[in-house]
Amino acid sequence: MQINFGHINNSLGTRVLGRKLRLEIEESLRNDDFVIFNFEGVNSISHSFADECFGKLLLSWNIEDLKAKSTFQGTNALIKKAVAFTLKERASEMVLA
Repeated sequence: MQINFGHINNSLGTRVLGRKLRLEIEESLRNDDFVIFNFEGVNSISHSFADECFGKLLLSWNIEDLKAKSTFQGTNALIKKAVAFTLKERASEMVLA
């Protein structure tokens, strides 16, 4: 499965959109599909979108499984930083829980 975020918008910012996409991603992961997150054409994503779309995946899968079952393409430095920060933040919350 490939998600072309650039076909959605060049700026992704809402939890509603992040949740919608996360549900699709979770279904693909449950079906053992490999997921490609293609960010070509996207300039920025919000922390809210990143947490809802990617951070909450850690509630069901560990980071090693996600790395083995998915990849990112076409990301710029801002997107990489937002996703990495969100995953790190969410992972640290789970350790403290």
